[in-house]
Amino acid sequence: MRIQLTRFLFTAILGGTLLASAGHSYADRDQDRERRERRDDRRDDRREERRDDRREERRREERREERREERRDDRREERYERRVEHRDRFRPYQAPPAVRYERHVHRPGYVWINGGYDWRDGQYVWVGGRYERERRGYRYREPRWETRDGVYVRVEGDWAPLGPVVAPPTLREERWEARRGFVWVRGRWDWRGGEWAWTPGHYERERAGYIYREPRWEQRDGVYVNVEGTWVIQ
Repeated sequence: MRIQLTRFLFTAILGGTLLASAGHSYADRDQDRERRERRDDRRDDRREERRDDRREERRREERREERREERRDDRREERYERRVEHRDRFRPYQAPPAVRYERHVHRPGYVWINGGYDWRDGQYVWVGGRYERERRGYRYREPRWETRDGVYVRVEGDWAPLGPVVAPPTLREERWEARRGFVWVRGRWDWRGGEWAWTPGHYERERAGYIYREPRWEQRDGVYVNVEGTWVIQ
C-alpha cells in the first residue's frame, strides 16, 4: 500500500513537472512569436519611414528644380527684354504708322513730295512733305519701308526716268517677202520692265493714199522716248 502511494505521488509530481515544462515551452514560443512580430513591425515601420523620406526628398528636389527653372526663365526673359530694348533703340522691328494726309496745292513746275516716317532715337518721327522742282522725263519715286531679316529698312525716294536713258540696240535683220496689198513693218526694240525687249516685225494692210511711218526712239532731256508708228497722208 505504501509502495502504491509512493508511486502515485511520484507520478503526480512527474506529471506536474511535465505540465509546467510544457506550459513554459508554450509561453516561450508565444513570447518568441511576439518578439518576432514586434521586430517585423519595427522593420516594416523603418522601411516605410525610409520610403517616406525618399518620397519627401524627391518632392524637395522637384521643388528645387522648379525654382531653378523659374530662375532660368526669369533670366532668359530679362535677357530677351534687354536685347529687345537694345535692338529697338537702333533699328525698327515694327512697321511704321500709317502715312498722314497732308494738304497741298498744285504748283506749276514743281512736284509735291509727301511726308513720311523716319526712325530716330528709337522711335518713328514724322517728317513733313515738301515741293521739288520737276524734272522732265523723270518721275519721283516715293520712299518706302521694306522688311529685311525681320528689320524694317527705309529705302529713300529718288528720281526715276520715265523711259530708258541708253539708246536701243541695233535693229535685227528679219527675212520677209513682199505681199500684194500689205506693207511690211520692221521689228523694233521696246522698253519693258526696265530692259530692252525685241518685238518681231509684221504685215499691215495697205491704206490707199497713205504711207506708214515706222516707230522710232528720240532722246528728250536725257531720256529716250518712243514715237509710235502711224499712217500719214502721202
